[in-house]
Amino acid sequence: MRSFRPQLLLALLVLCLAPQDAFAYVDPGSGLLLVQGLLAVIGGVIVFIKNPVTVFKQWWARMLSKSRHQDQ
Repeated sequence: MRSFRPQLLLALLVLCLAPQDAFAYVDPGSGLLLVQGLLAVIGGVIVFIKNPVTVFKQWWARMLSKSRHQDQ
């Protein structure tokens, strides 16, 4: 049974890497759906990065104002 696995893996690798025709068509609606998805991901990343940065800036400002009040 052990000598069977490398042969099976080799056969699967050859089948996966062999060039084949896809017979695929991407119409304008599908292309725009991909663009919309990409823009949504970019917007999500911007919102995710901006929110923690804003929270950290607010926290840092509170810490600095507390330390200034304690120094006086």
